[in-house]
This record gives sequence, structure tokens and C-alpha cells, in this order.
Amino acid sequence: MKVFLFKVLYVFCIFLCSHACLPPVSMATGPLKDKLQQKIKAESNIQYQQFGQEGQSFSGPAPQEDLRQGMKSLASPSSSTVLPAAEPVNPSAIASYAIYQANYTAALEENVVTVKGKVIFEVFKKGWNQIPIVKSDVGLIDVTVNKGASFVTMQGGRYYVMVDKPGRYQITMEFLIKASRERENGPGSFSLDVVPAPISQFEFTMPETEVEIFVEPAIRVELEKFQDKTVAWAIMPNTNLITTRWTKAIPKEEIAPVALEPKVYADTSTYASIGEGILRCQTRLNFSILQSEVSNFRIALPEDISLLDVQGRDLRDWKITKSDGQQDLDVYLNFGLKGNYVLELTYERNIGEGSVVAEIPWIKVRGAERENGHIGVSAMTNVELAAHKLERVTSIDVKELPSSISENSRSPILLAFKYFNHPYRIHIDVTRHEELPVLVAAIDSVNYLTLHTVEGKILTQAIYQVRNNVKQFLRINLPVDAMLWSTFVAGKPVKPAKDKNGHVLIPLEKSQLQGQNLTGFPVEVVYLDKGSQLNFIGELKLRLPKTDIPISSFFWSLYVPEDYYYFKFDGDVKKEAGIRPSGGILGVGGSAQRAVRGRLKGAADDIGQQMAVETQYEPYYLKTDVEPKRKVEEVSQKGILPLRISVPQQGYRLSFSKLIVTENEGPWVSFRYVKILKHFGSLIRIAVFVIIFFVLVGLIKKVTVRKNR
Repeated sequence: MKVFLFKVLYVFCIFLCSHACLPPVSMATGPLKDKLQQKIKAESNIQYQQFGQEGQSFSGPAPQEDLRQGMKSLASPSSSTVLPAAEPVNPSAIASYAIYQANYTAALEENVVTVKGKVIFEVFKKGWNQIPIVKSDVGLIDVTVNKGASFVTMQGGRYYVMVDKPGRYQITMEFLIKASRERENGPGSFSLDVVPAPISQFEFTMPETEVEIFVEPAIRVELEKFQDKTVAWAIMPNTNLITTRWTKAIPKEEIAPVALEPKVYADTSTYASIGEGILRCQTRLNFSILQSEVSNFRIALPEDISLLDVQGRDLRDWKITKSDGQQDLDVYLNFGLKGNYVLELTYERNIGEGSVVAEIPWIKVRGAERENGHIGVSAMTNVELAAHKLERVTSIDVKELPSSISENSRSPILLAFKYFNHPYRIHIDVTRHEELPVLVAAIDSVNYLTLHTVEGKILTQAIYQVRNNVKQFLRINLPVDAMLWSTFVAGKPVKPAKDKNGHVLIPLEKSQLQGQNLTGFPVEVVYLDKGSQLNFIGELKLRLPKTDIPISSFFWSLYVPEDYYYFKFDGDVKKEAGIRPSGGILGVGGSAQRAVRGRLKGAADDIGQQMAVETQYEPYYLKTDVEPKRKVEEVSQKGILPLRISVPQQGYRLSFSKLIVTENEGPWVSFRYVKILKHFGSLIRIAVFVIIFFVLVGLIKKVTVRKNR
């Protein structure tokens, strides 16, 4: 029951605070000073109360949220749980006091300023609190606190008011400061140390009329002149220093406006590029506009040029009119401008193909007081430029050109000129030279991997590292009976084609530009060819396909059956040292290699069976020569993306290399082989050893017989 009564009393107190403590405040109309004074007066009528626990104070109306919380607690009086009431914010946890408002008035009498101040503040903590009021270098006359015990003390070069109880206070003070003046009744100033407050006003009165008063750092200053004095009233920011100065008012004279004609000065920068029968120019006109504003420009151009673009700030419109063998460009701006203005023009002239004499188009600003400019000339293609005839222009070094010209240049600037005023003429000799073809694609390296079986089947994989600029196809001249199995470009399958000459066409990608170089990509081709069957003894000749792109470096790995001995190599490739057996596709060791050969006995070199493991189909047409074309059609189709084919690496590996393989050059190699030397090599070596032994024995006997004689 006690808890319930306490809640009722608490909510009733909150209700009174929120409705009875705040009378309505009206804002009167009128000047800013009157409005602010009425607002301050209305605020001073508010009655502030303290409530809550001991040591806690709260000023102002109670929050409506507290009222809602209290009503919720009253709605369930039978509840055994006591909900805590919303506690007001304790300002003492943040600061010991707060300054709300400060008003200062100052009056000048000779060189002494009498200052009166009123400061409203609130103290939150019990015990003595120090409130700073003014520096100790002033002449303090009076300090009054509206209630309670208080006194003034000085500490650290400043006066303080000491109060001992929490509450809202008002301090009124009066003191004197000195003002500095240049001479009697002359300009002067003073600085006033004040208490910083969020609401702050300052009023200064001086017994002179024809003066201008400046208050810093005032937000706004209002001057009011009376018969014998001048009053300045200012709204101040939250500051602790006010500086006031005054000077004799200067009478405002009416100055009759004088209409002045604009003066326009122009500085032009032109970048001209010559090539492909076109002379293209980009001109930047830098205007300096003096005396009055200009809202339009008129620029004269030769009649035979084509104006492509006009760019400029605040550009409204432009148009071309032709008359008297030339054309005028009228440029209209959104509004009149004065000072600097930049206009950019792009235009071109047709000079014709071949070797010609071209004239650089001139640009003239109508009505300009003075016009000068610079011109830089470059070649877009393989044309040779030379100055032919110059009139009222000077040749200069390219380094003397403005940076705006070099910024537009994509090619080296070959000729540079400057001129002062018009007219001027520049004629350039343009000599066109015959163009030579260059490579648009290159093969940096190629790796060939060839497997030659006993039956004469030749499976070859070629991987080309290509850099391509604009070439569409890689043309490969495969053998007549070769069957193309797989084509990949940059790791992706592609559909090959064939031209009227029977060349295989592999579509190429365009290389990406990385810095100044083109990146390369691989082109992979796998094909099957039919060669001669290996006999007991014989000769093999192998030739690789020709390409229409030159090759920088060439590598060839040729795998041949191990049961033969190979010798007497010939060809246009270099044989690398060492003939060694390979360990198969995964590089297995010698024992594993022999095991594989044992398991593949009877079909050792049958490519069809080996490829069936990797491609999941059996190209049975490899096992017989009966109707091979019909059987190929059953396992291959046109317009279908190919599968990736791997070449088995079984047998002895022969390595070859070559530097620089030109287009339409097919590397080749030939060598002899014999099978008996491989099987009976050890017996032959024994026989040779026996023969040598008997020869030596015979020689020894002959020598012995001769000695005995």
C-alpha cells in the first residue's frame, strides 16, 4: 500500500511540473534586439524547482516519458514487483556548474570604458564552487549575487565568485577598463574579457555620432545613431574575448557608373597532326577579358576547314557563318564573363594523299587587342615533315611549346613555331614514303611431341606460343593424308577450317596489351599421319607442317620404338645430345616401363588402344587400313568442338631444336635404323673381342718366331 501511494504522489508531482511550471512564451515582432530581449525576459519568468534524491537536482519541465512510465506502474497496483521510476539526468556528473546567459554593456567616457555585466548560471554540486568572472587587470567596482552566501576571490590573475549551494544564480558586476586611442577623438579600440555563454549579447555606447563601430567576433552588429551618441548592439558567439574598435565614419558618395568597352587579349596553343591525307588541329584559346564583361566571341577561320567540336565553360551555343572567302565562328555564353576564359576548338583540313605542301590553318579572334600563339606539328603516319615557307612566324625549339600542346600529342612533335598577331602563314612539306609490311603475329616458341609406332602411325602434338595483334587465322600446311584430331586456343577448344589450298585455319585470339608488350597465348594442334612401317633395317624421314607465322625457337621430341638402333641423322634441325628412353605419360621408371610394355605386348604401338583409355572411345580405324576415311567420319563430325588429346610418351626419345623457322619452312629430319644391332649387340661385341684376341695371339707368335731365328 505504501508503494502504491508513493507512485501516485510521484506521478502527481511529475504532472504538476510538466503543466504548471511552463507558462506560454510569446515572441513579439520587431527588430532582432527586441525579439531577443523579450525571449530572455520570458525565460526569466520560468520557476525552476528541485526534486529527486538528496544531492540531485533537475531544472526545467519533467520529461513526458517519466509521466508515461508512472502511468504504466499505476495500471498494475496488485503486482508484487516494484518497477523503478525513471531517474532524471544528474548534471553534477558532467560539470559542477553551467553558464546559461551573459549580457554586457560598455560605455566610453574619454579613454575609460565602464562595463556592466549580468551572468546567469547554475551550480549542481554542494560545497564551495568557483565561478570565473573577469581578469584581475580591470578596475573592479561591484559584484553582486542574487541569493545565498558568496564572496569574491582572486586566483591566477582572475577574479572568481564563490557560492556554496546548488541552485540557479545571477551575478551582476561592474568594472573599468582602459581604451587605446590614436589621438583625441580619433580611432580607438579595447578588448573585453567576458564569461563565455551560449547566449551572449554585447552593447557599446560612445558619445560620438559620426563613427563606425566594429565588434569582433560578432555574429551580427546593429548600429543605432542618436543625437549625441552611437550605440552598437551585437550578438556574440560562445567566446571569452570581445574586441571593439571604432573609427570616423566615411561619408558614402554616389559614384556614377562609367561604361567601359571590354578589352580582350588572346593566347592560342595549336597542336596539328598530319597523316592519311588529313591535317587535324586542336586549338586552345586562352582569353584575358578586362574592363567589362563579354558574353560572346567571334573567331575567323579559313573557309576550307571543317569545324568538328567547340568546348568551353558556360557555353550556351555556337554557329558558323560563311562570307568573303572565310567563315566566322560565333560562340555564345550563358552570361557575361570577365577575367580568364578558355575555349577549345577541334577542326581539320583535307590536304590530299601522297606528297603535298600543306598550310596550317590560321585562327583569328575578332576584336582582340592582341593575339599571339604557339603551334606544334607532328606526323600521325610515316610521312616526313619539313618547313616549306614561313611568313611572320618564328621557328622555336619543341621544348619551348606550352604544356597544353604536348598534353594533346600522341606522337613526337617535329616542328614548333610561334607568332605575334596576324596575318601569318605556315606551309609544310609533306613527303609520303612507301610503307613496308611488318609482322602482325609471331610464334615465340613451339614444342612438337611426336610418337612414331612400328606400324608407321605418326601422332603429333604441336603447342605454339603465339602473340597476335590483328591476324585472324594461323595457317598450317598439314600432310596430305593427315587427320586433324584436336585444336585448342588459349586453353579453349576451337573449330578449325580449311581454305581452298587445303591449309588448316586455326582462329586466333587478339593478345592483351600488358604495359608496352602483347601477352602470348598457346595454340595446341594434334593430328595423326601415316608413315612407312619399320622393317628389319631401313630409313625414316619425318617432316613437320609449315606455318604462315615465323617461329623464334623450335623444340621437337620424337618417340620411336626401343627395339631399334638409330644412326646417321640428317636434316635442317640440330640433334640434341643424348638418346634416352622415356618413362611414359606420367614419367614412370624403367621397371614400370618394362611392365607396361609387357602388358601391351601384341598391341605395343597401337595408338587406338592407348587413346581409348584417355578419350573413352576406341578409334578402331587405327587398327586397319580398310576404308579409313569412312571410319573417321564415324568418330568425328564437323562443327563440333574437339576433345583434348594427349600423346603417349613411350619409347626412345630423340630431341631436336632449331632457331628461327620462317614462314612456309617445314623442319625435317632423317635417320637410319636397324633392328639386329639392338638384339644382338652383345654377341657382336663378344665376337669382335674374340677376333681381336686371336689377332693379338697371332702377332705375338710371329714376333716370337722371328726372335728365335
